[in-house]
Amino acid sequence: MERQYRNIHFLGIHFLGIRRMYLVAYTIVLIVAFLIARAKTWTDEDAAPPSDKKPGFGPKISLGEARVDFFRNGSSQIITLALVVSIGVRIWIGQWSWWDAGTVLGLVLTWPVQEWLIHKYLEHLPPVKILGRKFELVIMRTHRAHHRNPWDPKFGLTTPHFIIGFVGGVPLLWSLFMPTPLATTGTVATFALILNYEWVHYLIHTSYVPKSWWYRRLWKNHRLHHFQNEHFWYGLTMLTGDRLLFTQPTGQSTPHSTTCMTLGVQEELVDWVDDSN
Repeated sequence: MERQYRNIHFLGIHFLGIRRMYLVAYTIVLIVAFLIARAKTWTDEDAAPPSDKKPGFGPKISLGEARVDFFRNGSSQIITLALVVSIGVRIWIGQWSWWDAGTVLGLVLTWPVQEWLIHKYLEHLPPVKILGRKFELVIMRTHRAHHRNPWDPKFGLTTPHFIIGFVGGVPLLWSLFMPTPLATTGTVATFALILNYEWVHYLIHTSYVPKSWWYRRLWKNHRLHHFQNEHFWYGLTMLTGDRLLFTQPTGQSTPHSTTCMTLGVQEELVDWVDDSN
């Protein structure tokens, strides 16, 4: 009996040791939560820079003030709760081995390329026309809105419904390839990297002034992406992907792009401007 319970994965998910009814119930809850959060996602109009004041990052704030503001957001709260719960479950499961360290190391080494690929080929993907109709994923539209208003950090956060999707999907994906202890370790590491990504991204889009060399290079890299040329500097928390895939030139050698804030989707900019008048 003890072993049977220890084989239950994070949030009760493990394809080999769980009854089908629990998996169905888990899926239904996730879908409902996803749809509710999706209905409350901010719109392009919400993300538009205010027309009554000059765009900018505003007065300087401290790191503590930025941290408090960050954790007021639903996305930050959800991924933090998921991380804390997954850590508790991993401690409860036990069965530690050197493979846990290998799992974390493998994820960390591949994370910069994951960031790069998602940023370039998903978030920057323009709308696709099929049979005369335009289609795009919500993540593409929200990211484009973020580029139009880089001065408000909350619009750079991953929307709550996508965070809910991550919280539900990450344990499932790890369970497909790993035994329960390692799958849970992978889940913990993934949630930790996602939380770090959200925090660093949020902080870069505030008026907080970098003080450390480590953070300043991330800050500079991402600010260049937003205000110099959106075709370069895709890395955010780790810059190895840009170095490996040749998208980290010096700022002086890179021409300024006129589509930093539209990502080349001009008709969307016209719609946005009309709506703001």
